[in-house]
Amino acid sequence: MLRDLVQFKFISISNFYFQIFPIQMQKYLVFIIPLLFACTTNPEGCGSGYTDINGKCYHQSDLDVLQDFIDNSSATIPMIWDSDTSDSIEPLELQIQKWDENGRLTKLWFYDYTLSDDYTMSGEIPENIGNLTQLDTLNLAFNQLSGEIPESIGSLINLNYLYLYKNKLGGTIPDSICNIFPNYINFQIYENYFCPPYPTCIPFEKIGVQDTSSCL
Repeated sequence: MLRDLVQFKFISISNFYFQIFPIQMQKYLVFIIPLLFACTTNPEGCGSGYTDINGKCYHQSDLDVLQDFIDNSSATIPMIWDSDTSDSIEPLELQIQKWDENGRLTKLWFYDYTLSDDYTMSGEIPENIGNLTQLDTLNLAFNQLSGEIPESIGSLINLNYLYLYKNKLGGTIPDSICNIFPNYINFQIYENYFCPPYPTCIPFEKIGVQDTSSCL
């Protein structure tokens, strides 16, 4: 679609110049217009901010978030996810993902379906999670994620499903979550270590059972 748009602009610009410039100058446009076209496209076929992986374009900021999840989970990440046997987990190998036609991540599921600590995600939720602005579904349940929910989660304005239950998350839930909470169809964070007071936008029954023994 981006390439078609650029081609459209190319044709429009060329027609415009051939109409207003005298014939003596048109010969120079043969060199100028191809240069303009080359400067507005990516030689790999992906636009600025995108990365080509196996012929498909992926938004780099979305890939960066996935890489941060991997880096934070380096001690526990299951190597059975290494589908290309490269001895390292790559962003596109993180369990279930769905990307839209614009190369943006819309669904992300990684949870410990084995219920074993040997196959799980750990560490903190990346601070840049808010860059996944097209995310509709985020399932991080049944893991060993710790730390707090990042403030940037309030940027996930398209989120409809959020599952964080049965982790080791704690601290206070950021008020920024209220930016997206009205959108939620499903929201489950029970069996963590979240401390009160909880954001008033979240119904108490959605908080569920929390271990508050370490709360001040």
